[in-house]
Amino acid sequence: MKNTQGHSLDFLFHPNSVALVGITTANPLHWTRTFLDALIESEFARPLYLVNPKGGEIKGHRVHTSLRDIPGNIDHVIGLVNAHIAPRLVEECTEKGVRAIHFCTAGFGETGDPERIKLESELVEAGRRTGIRIIGPNCMGIYCPESRLSFSPAFPMEGGPVGFISQSGGNSVYLVRQAMLRGVRFSKVVSYGNACDIDENDLLEYMAADPETRIICLYIEGIKDGRRFRKALEKATREKTVILLKGGTTEGGARAVAGHTAALAGSRSTWEALCKQLGIISVRSLDEMIDVLVTLLFMPLPGGRNAVLFGIGGGASVLIADEFESRGLRVPALPEEVVSELQEFTPAAGNILRNPVDYSQSMMDAESTRRAFEIVSRWTGTDFVVTFVRTGQFVLPWLSGARLHMLLGRFWIDRDRLPKPMAMVLEPSLLPQEAEAILTAINECVSSGLPVYYSFAAAANAINLVLSNAQTRPGAV
Repeated sequence: MKNTQGHSLDFLFHPNSVALVGITTANPLHWTRTFLDALIESEFARPLYLVNPKGGEIKGHRVHTSLRDIPGNIDHVIGLVNAHIAPRLVEECTEKGVRAIHFCTAGFGETGDPERIKLESELVEAGRRTGIRIIGPNCMGIYCPESRLSFSPAFPMEGGPVGFISQSGGNSVYLVRQAMLRGVRFSKVVSYGNACDIDENDLLEYMAADPETRIICLYIEGIKDGRRFRKALEKATREKTVILLKGGTTEGGARAVAGHTAALAGSRSTWEALCKQLGIISVRSLDEMIDVLVTLLFMPLPGGRNAVLFGIGGGASVLIADEFESRGLRVPALPEEVVSELQEFTPAAGNILRNPVDYSQSMMDAESTRRAFEIVSRWTGTDFVVTFVRTGQFVLPWLSGARLHMLLGRFWIDRDRLPKPMAMVLEPSLLPQEAEAILTAINECVSSGLPVYYSFAAAANAINLVLSNAQTRPGAV
């Protein structure tokens, strides 16, 4: 029987105190220490308690030998104990007024072992009997910048409009860390694992009503109540943009799901149909989800599908045009009057003034580049402009930071002066000598408020997905 105490889950994200129960005292590199490091790094300002029967001290924090040793009540417990101890910990928490326990611990129903499945049932029963809400088990828990609650010391503490509900802990870490490099920030992130109590329906209903969350991302492996889930999705999509990644839609993926969170998978066609009906943006990878987030957050919605592609390289121009048009975006030829205006100050040799615009030979001339860029962006035949630089195509042994900055500096245009939305494709090479310069360039693009993509295909795909979603759900974001 599911624990249904209260509807709002706000207390999960804003605890008055936290206790880490089962943190190791012997090994400073043990995985349980990550949670302490995360809370210290995020400057969690509420009372923080550590519990281990051996006692002692870790990083200036006293280690209590039991929950009973802690004075007063505790609001939120992060359970790092062995799976067999977990049900007993729930019972002990009742004496301290605990409202929620997040069990990072694995080794329950996801193993498929009958005894472990029974152990998870005992955990559910303990939660039902005590009224304590349970997150997990087998998950990373909660990240909420506003309350400084975090499960990774690498996460940023600036908040944002994106909520992420993830059945996988690793996927939640990956999305936050990779998206933050491109300027995306989060309101709340939840890794909920086996969902023995709090599940995707509870969390989706909460985020749909959360005023801090404007975009909801979902990574789902399986659902417990399909009818309730559809109803929650319908409500969420009326208020917010929803992006969904369904794991386990192939035979091999379904086997992996069964061993990961013991969830029930479903066919890709079923989920695609659901997304289409409800106006949900369906993606097939976490990287694709990030690309869509970048588009939604940093690229004003274009008025149509006509693009001007402006960058460096004849071959690159061909490939980026193919990527855009193959996804239903259009790359119309520049009219003669626009070409003539560009020719007034652009040498014919080494530049192709059609669309894509290959401005290779004039790229070193900052003023000409800016002038050309503003001319094509004013053209009434285009709805948005995409610039592209492929760092691996230059004949130099490696691209220096100064040279890369000089190239990209041609695009540091005051976007308020541009009449059309703009995006940047920076295809990075993997040369170690260029890594620092490329990362700096990406950061500069992000600081300028540009949506940044790492490939021609990624940019074309994300812009198409957002435009297609807007056609079915106008004004969603």
